[in-house]
Amino acid sequence: MIRLAHFSDVHLTAPSLGWRVRDLFGKRASGWVNVRVLGRGHRFQHANAVVAALLREFHERPLDYLIFSGDATTMAFETEMTEAAHRLGVWDATLPPCVAVPGNHDLYTYGSVRRRVFEFAFSAWQRGERADPDHTYPFATKVGHVWLIAVNSATANFWPWDATGRVGSAQLERLRVLCDRLGPGPRIVVSHYPLLTRERKPEARWHRLKDWKRTRDMAAKCGVHLWLHGHKHAWYILPAGDHQPFHSVCVGSSAQTKLWGYHEYMIDGTELKGLRRVYDPATERFTDRQTFALELGGG
Repeated sequence: MIRLAHFSDVHLTAPSLGWRVRDLFGKRASGWVNVRVLGRGHRFQHANAVVAALLREFHERPLDYLIFSGDATTMAFETEMTEAAHRLGVWDATLPPCVAVPGNHDLYTYGSVRRRVFEFAFSAWQRGERADPDHTYPFATKVGHVWLIAVNSATANFWPWDATGRVGSAQLERLRVLCDRLGPGPRIVVSHYPLLTRERKPEARWHRLKDWKRTRDMAAKCGVHLWLHGHKHAWYILPAGDHQPFHSVCVGSSAQTKLWGYHEYMIDGTELKGLRRVYDPATERFTDRQTFALELGGG
């Protein structure tokens, strides 16, 4: 049996961001309004304390591996990324190893993508087998008998209201090649974006994974049994069924006030038992809240 912890969407920031003149005319300007005026900053005002409690959990709980499905930062400033990597313990050798992918807030601008800000800060959490060593994504790591496959679904976008993602044809082809090389065992994709909402529909036009159908079909061809993601801040489970032939689990935001929580997955053979633990601000600890179970066929 293996035991995994899944967390996401902590949206950390830093006291000094390092604004430049060009930032005032780009997406970061609207992001600042969202944080300071429209309430995002208030919703994540306790994020540092929650993340500190998360790290205590990860040190104390009997875990084999961690899974981070993106949005470490708010606007992908290099100072934010460095601060987030430090607070999340990316280079802490006493923590269990981790698989991490970026969220759309970690690839917030074209400059942050070009400079590979997330990949440099989180390189310790991006180790594994690759179809092409010249490309970071996708990559796969075997934990016990289970394959964790990291797929980047986030992109930079120009318009302030655009929070869409895309996996892209080239990465999907690398995913096909990579999966052909993997041995037996349940296959779990880690990505930021969902394929479908809890209503089994794609997200709203300016928030969705644009190529969700192609990505879903390739994941099915690759024998994926479970899709783990964040992006949506309220957690939900979508069992295999209409429009999605494998299970998916949204862990939600691990640091947003009143939504904060993370999941533990205990996988024995093809049976997954999930435990949701939620943050209690009174004790600054996490407590058990809910359990669930999924069968990962084809193991």
